Amino acid sequence: MARSIDRAKREELLASAGAVLARTGLTETSLRALAAEMGTSARMLVYYFGSKEQLTLDVLNRQQRAAIPETDELDLPVSVAAHREWCMQDWHACTRGDRSDTLRVVLQVFGAACGRDSAYREYTWETLALLTRNSQARLEALGMPTHVAETRSRIALAAFQGLIIEYFTAEDTAHVDDTFVRFVDEFLLAPFASGA
Repeated sequence: MARSIDRAKREELLASAGAVLARTGLTETSLRALAAEMGTSARMLVYYFGSKEQLTLDVLNRQQRAAIPETDELDLPVSVAAHREWCMQDWHACTRGDRSDTLRVVLQVFGAACGRDSAYREYTWETLALLTRNSQARLEALGMPTHVAETRSRIALAAFQGLIIEYFTAEDTAHVDDTFVRFVDEFLLAPFASGA
């Protein structure tokens, strides 16, 4: 008879794994090394999660549920100025705030998802789709036509990923901050032709 999973222990392992992965990185850490950093055994992690990939996905899904609302739960902007302010706050949360450690792991997972048989492919696709829908809903709330909002959202998400990687690897991050501000003002929230 199979033992039932201790939910509290599982949550404790997820929290611990998230902190370790943010510090050590996904690609540099084996399951055995991850377990050692967490103060547990690789066997315990396999029992609860099956594999390093599944543990990583469970960590990211747990963190995503806490950080990214579903599209129908969004607080939509009431003005371009309000959305611009939200963009700046989100940028700061992602680059040096409470989401920066998680985002480091997410970007590694996105890169690993490009493998033909990657365990991260579905997670990456679903996350990118959710982020695109959320951005599109915010832009449509400002009166942007659907096709313009979708295009700008997809391009913005790709640019955002690139700027985050640049921010995390740059010696001087001030120019990345400046580029992000210009990107928001000159592209994402630039005037649009309402009849286009």
